[in-house]
Amino acid sequence: MKVSYNWLKKFVDFDLSAWELAKMLTSIGVETSVISSPAAWSGVITAQVLDVQKHPNADKLSLCKVTDGQNQYSIVCGAKNIAAGQIVPLSKIGAVLPGNFEIKKSKIRGVESEGMICSESELGLKEKSDGIFVLPQDAPVGIPLEKVIGDDDFILEVEITTNRGDVLSHLGVAREICAKLKKTPVLPIIKTPNTASYSIAKVESNLCQRYIGCIISGVKVGPSPKWLADSLEKCAIRPINNIVDITNYVMLEFGQPLHAFDISKLSSKNVIVRTAQEGESITALDGRQYKLDDDMLVIADSSKAVAIAGVMGGEYSGIDNSTDTVFLESAVFNPSSIRKTSKKLNLSSDSSYRFERGIGWDITELASWRAANLITELAGGKIEVREDIAAAGYEKTDITLRIERVSKLLGYKIESDEIAEILRFLGIDLQPRGEVILCSIPSWRNDIKEEVDLIEEVARINGYDNIPTPAQQDHVVYTPSNSFFPKIAQSFRIKLSGMGFSEALNYSFSEISELDFFGLKYHYKIANPISKENETLRPSLLPALYKNVKLNVSQGAQSVALFEYGKIYADFGERKTFAVIMCGNVWREWWMWSEKKINPQYDFYFGGGIVKNILPCAEFEIAENLKPAPYFHPGKTACVIYRGKTVGQFGVLKPSVSQDVKNDVFYFEIDLENLQDWHSDANSLYKRYSKFPEVKRDVSVFADKSLPFVKIEKTIKGIMKSGGILSDYSLFSVYDDETKLGEGKISYSLRLSYRNAERTLTDEEVNKDMNDLIDKLDKEIGVKLRI
Repeated sequence: MKVSYNWLKKFVDFDLSAWELAKMLTSIGVETSVISSPAAWSGVITAQVLDVQKHPNADKLSLCKVTDGQNQYSIVCGAKNIAAGQIVPLSKIGAVLPGNFEIKKSKIRGVESEGMICSESELGLKEKSDGIFVLPQDAPVGIPLEKVIGDDDFILEVEITTNRGDVLSHLGVAREICAKLKKTPVLPIIKTPNTASYSIAKVESNLCQRYIGCIISGVKVGPSPKWLADSLEKCAIRPINNIVDITNYVMLEFGQPLHAFDISKLSSKNVIVRTAQEGESITALDGRQYKLDDDMLVIADSSKAVAIAGVMGGEYSGIDNSTDTVFLESAVFNPSSIRKTSKKLNLSSDSSYRFERGIGWDITELASWRAANLITELAGGKIEVREDIAAAGYEKTDITLRIERVSKLLGYKIESDEIAEILRFLGIDLQPRGEVILCSIPSWRNDIKEEVDLIEEVARINGYDNIPTPAQQDHVVYTPSNSFFPKIAQSFRIKLSGMGFSEALNYSFSEISELDFFGLKYHYKIANPISKENETLRPSLLPALYKNVKLNVSQGAQSVALFEYGKIYADFGERKTFAVIMCGNVWREWWMWSEKKINPQYDFYFGGGIVKNILPCAEFEIAENLKPAPYFHPGKTACVIYRGKTVGQFGVLKPSVSQDVKNDVFYFEIDLENLQDWHSDANSLYKRYSKFPEVKRDVSVFADKSLPFVKIEKTIKGIMKSGGILSDYSLFSVYDDETKLGEGKISYSLRLSYRNAERTLTDEEVNKDMNDLIDKLDKEIGVKLRI
């Protein structure tokens, strides 16, 4: 939302610069930035147009002579509204416009142009403009433009969290300023004259809690005064006419969406707030027709719907130049109902954006009177009748705040007087009762529901920087007694973080075409997705993680190593999983490695080593992947076995899948649901490390190429599990020269490690154990010692 700095100063007096104000608001949780400042140009002066001729080489261009009072300039201009005698802004050669756009001497269709006559959009004063900016006729010529237009305003942009709908107005932002600076907002003077009160509206649905209708007769519709149009333009709203502009102005001012109907276009003097009838439709102000259903709230006359409540008015009842009598609406609609309607119709507006987040009960009445005052002041007319229907009574939220609880939760001492002062300046009514404070929450703060919300408000306004950071804090992981997931996931996290991996956090949704690309099937489709990217619940963590990889690589990253812990949604329900993805260089560039041409990549073997390293105990085995996922390269994949059951897969993605990344992409995903019994044995995994020396032996064997190496590994692992002295092994060389080995043969060189936990081994013991291994390999799978 765009906010005017000067408009804010009407509500609260402060001495902060625009940048200081933005920093202060951000520090209390309202993210703010300065997006526009006055005179965002240099070298622009006022000039008078002396003559306008047709461009000799272009039908849609004009050749203009202008003067700054001392010199004349020849300017090529494409605006239709240029005319002799006008006072206009002239950017001379060397002037700089917003966006760091420098004006240079140029030829346009063969004619030299000595500058540019500017429009309001080119000067950054408006988002769009139809022609050049024509200044008042009495404006002096030859002076800086900023001295003529006198606009010294800054425009701020405010980003809010979804629960802070109360900040979607200048008054809302001003309240935040007041809370921090300990001031009280100053509201505009609002007259509430006595008016006739009889039935002009009927509420037939509990989706409308409050409805205020006001009939104003004798209005004259026309352009808005400059101050009003400028206020809307600064906040990126296009002026339409004085009546509509007033409703938008009050919405920006107080945060209450309003709507004005031309009452002469209604088939009855009364309006009805009801749900739509099945099959009913309406043509909205955007010119499109929308089909409604009986869950949607509408405003209707006696025969048809004339507005989609809280979202958009109907074209039929809109205000135009012939309007004489206005029906002004101010209401409180159910936020969930407006949100659902907006999503179903794929129709969003400034009004629905605010209604979806909740409207304050008191602001509804205040905004109604404010708009009525402005209409009678700027468009004439008289308030004939006004009706306020409270279809559902409003009850304030009362919360008891324990003073001791504030300090205990925040971790530092805050005096009770300071707590009370912070809450009071937030607009909360207080009744101190010794060690507690009874708090009555204002209607516009529907995000404050519990004691902890009040404590958060105290921390926010007092300053997050005041929360102390302990000098030393042990690494604590909360693990509920009835869940193993956080503990095993934390085990993976710690190990991967130590190896330089970063944690990713993605949404639990996927796009159907994206799943098709990976050969995955979805099982749960979203009924009302907010976008195409959120059509289904994800059946795997891969699509989002691969998207993370692509993004980083496209930004120039030479290495990407990520992991994620989250839920997937398979055909048999919700599953908790852990995934790892990596590609690119294993290490950063270093001159020493560069000279030695060491540049290892994350490939199948390196990735497999990482997987083996993070698995928490020896009960996890790496085995041949007989049923690889469709996205894996068939020859570069393996599976993880736990107690005889496949719990995960890893490998290199198919080239057709990882075509956007030039290097191999390694992916590992493990189903934590299948590891529930691991938790019960977790405390017995530790084994005392032997203090006696390790003995290593290198041995080379050869076998048929058709024999998978995994079978050799299985034999070796079987011997290791038998409780002997063989403690570890590694493959350090593969040799497949058939001219020396024989046709169809391949050689593997293994490094075997032997250790005894109780004593030092002898050569005789090691040699015997190694010979037993070679004999077993020969007898069981035909693998022979290479001499």
